[in-house]
Amino acid sequence: MTEDNNMQDYLYWRGDIPFSTDPFNEVDNLILAQASYVDFDGIVPESGDDKIPIREVYNQYWLMHTKEEIMQRKSFVKLAPFLLEPLAESRRFGNMKLSGYVNHINKDTQAQMSAVRFELDDGSVYVAFRGTDETLVGWKEDFNLSFMSQTEGQRLAVEYMKANFSDTNLWLRVGGHSKGGNFAVYASAFSGDAVNRQIMEVYTNDGPGFRPEVTGTSEYRNILKKTISIVPRDSVIGWLLSSEITPRVVMSSATRIRQHDALTWQIKGNRFVKTEQSKESWMLEKTLSDWLVNVDDESRKIFVDQIFNILEATGADTMKDVRTATLSDLAEAFQAAINLPKDQQKEVSEVLTQLFKSGEKTFYEQLENIEGWIPPFIRKWAARKEEALSGEKTDDEPGSDPFEDNGKEN
Repeated sequence: MTEDNNMQDYLYWRGDIPFSTDPFNEVDNLILAQASYVDFDGIVPESGDDKIPIREVYNQYWLMHTKEEIMQRKSFVKLAPFLLEPLAESRRFGNMKLSGYVNHINKDTQAQMSAVRFELDDGSVYVAFRGTDETLVGWKEDFNLSFMSQTEGQRLAVEYMKANFSDTNLWLRVGGHSKGGNFAVYASAFSGDAVNRQIMEVYTNDGPGFRPEVTGTSEYRNILKKTISIVPRDSVIGWLLSSEITPRVVMSSATRIRQHDALTWQIKGNRFVKTEQSKESWMLEKTLSDWLVNVDDESRKIFVDQIFNILEATGADTMKDVRTATLSDLAEAFQAAINLPKDQQKEVSEVLTQLFKSGEKTFYEQLENIEGWIPPFIRKWAARKEEALSGEKTDDEPGSDPFEDNGKEN
């Protein structure tokens, strides 16, 4: 295998190696976390006692769906079902059994939580929590993490772990991608001692962190000893909020936010190709942290509620609906925005203004810290903008613009 391989290549090239020869590793974790994005409705039972072999899951799924249907989807995780065949055909995962599938989506409680159990032939169970799906409910819950100590989805994840494993004596690994990684850590921390004793490892794959009310608890600090965080080089999601975990940073074949797609993470042998956090990701992390410090919880809630109220005014239930909205739909959204009460219009406007100022100020503060040469005219422009934000008077002539210097040094 070369360094350009992804998890599908791993399954084809190393799928013949059983766990008895090469124990469970970080790549196996990501594959199962990605597989949790498959809609197992009508195939995998909710009961943990009713297990279905992966080969049967594969056969049933493609009797219910076509490849053309899957490829027409707009989600960045639409390729997850194509993992079913190499999983079923591999020696490594061919004896795997699935059970305990749940898929909760509740608009009223703003919750989206889906989980599934993968029973491996090394005697362990990998519990996978699905990340954000295409529903607006799921996306809103992501934003709710910024001002809520516990979301409804997190609570459901805890209940899932308790219901499935409080009376068992298993070897458990728990993981997920994106919000699923957040749920995996949260559920593992707060499911109680009986469940916690069975957990060997917890994986959060580019998953957001938590508020201080969570990270400061003894339950969270205890699970940190078992937690592994993995993020791509240009990660955005994985640096949101705090986790107090030093992540493993890995290479991706994509750029910027597209690196959140786990299928782009590069693999060599049975490990990810390691690297360091990019300058851009580091600066964005600083910017986001500054936003969270300067915008209070109530303002964040108002902002999130109003943004999603406007999106829902188009009649959309999913992000796909938003992307395909008609002019009539957009008119409804516009009307919803201008119909906000005056005080709410003002509050939303103030939040947007604060976010912009906070983000811009952090950008200029961090600009000088980036290694490498920065052209003098950019330095001058950045200094002027920072002075303007702080209210300090600049010595430059009114109306002067460093971009008019035609590249000459100042």
